[in-house]
Amino acid sequence: MNKKQIPKRKASKSNLAATKIVKNNSAKTKQHLKLISLFSGGGGLDLGLEAAGFETVFASDIDYHSCITLQKGKESAKLRNLPFLQSATICQADVKQLSSIEVMKLAGVKKGEVDLLAGGPPCQAFSVFGKRKGVEDPRGLLAYEYLRLLSEIKPKAFLFENVYGLLTVDGGEIYKALCEKLEHPGRGLHYTLSIFRLNAADFGVPQFRDRVFIIGSREGKHFVDIPKICFPSDHDDGNFFPHRTVGDALRSIPPLGTMLENHTSRKHSERIIDRYKQLKHGERDSKTRINKLDPKRPSYTIIVGSDKGGGKGHVHPFEPREVSPRESARMQTFPDWWAFSGTSRHPIRQVGNAVPPILAAIIGREVISKFFNGRKRSFKKILTLLGQEHLFPEITDAL
Repeated sequence: MNKKQIPKRKASKSNLAATKIVKNNSAKTKQHLKLISLFSGGGGLDLGLEAAGFETVFASDIDYHSCITLQKGKESAKLRNLPFLQSATICQADVKQLSSIEVMKLAGVKKGEVDLLAGGPPCQAFSVFGKRKGVEDPRGLLAYEYLRLLSEIKPKAFLFENVYGLLTVDGGEIYKALCEKLEHPGRGLHYTLSIFRLNAADFGVPQFRDRVFIIGSREGKHFVDIPKICFPSDHDDGNFFPHRTVGDALRSIPPLGTMLENHTSRKHSERIIDRYKQLKHGERDSKTRINKLDPKRPSYTIIVGSDKGGGKGHVHPFEPREVSPRESARMQTFPDWWAFSGTSRHPIRQVGNAVPPILAAIIGREVISKFFNGRKRSFKKILTLLGQEHLFPEITDAL
């Protein structure tokens, strides 16, 4: 990739002409660490970072249903006296049309003032990123747009999330080029990087989910470790919790068809039902190519599918059916009251694309501690805010 500076985009009133904006009308909170969220999706990253102590002041996504999810979640949080998105302006927009000047105006911050810029451009961008074909493929523009806004907003820190395959695409050249751009996104702007490959199961999430997090500090700060919360039960030396399991995730969940949002399952033919009945825990169905969940192990990674569909849950551990979007959301550690907008493919795409809130919170509290000299919020408090007490009935104030 060449070293040409990221092109600047002139601010214009028309840049947000195709957006839908829900402005923040609530009073300012007492929190001080302000967060701008891009590619916000169903809100997993925002929920977790706010549970750690950040305050989202702007959240944006191109997807209509994701933005409705965020707005309804904001309203539900207010009813529950929870902090999530209470200071946020929610904006439905194509990131390519977002002017940094307008974003900062809507967020109520000036250049260099925001504490954290967070988001994860869709991973398709990296198939072309290192080959300098981004301008020829709309998917390849998204990483550049993140870099553009990073260079113009100049946050004190940033968080960039993506699939772990990013590390090895094109022999690692794409990853190397991306890190170079993240270190120097604009003229006279430098970030020190802290890079982590994390599996969500090691941090209290009842799901195996392998992701890369690149965290940058404008002030040259750096850290090398995010302490794990959990280990596999056969490797635990008594100092950690065992991995959370599918059984933990589904503990006390109401039956299908109750008042719980997004808690309905697909209708299956008798032929599919019979096949699912025959599956053993951990076994894959030959036709639908999804696995039957083992109640004593973390879930497999949630399957997202494409824009045209294909996203589906795994097979329920005890019933001959696919899990509901709500059951998948449990395995991603979304609170039960967080409702996903849309029907059919929309909720499962929002769930599957998300950073698990508990994992985001664990990362967030490390950033607060290492970059901003703040006090780490206790793990018990994070669980309470996110409504995940069912995952850790044995929890104490130790973490």
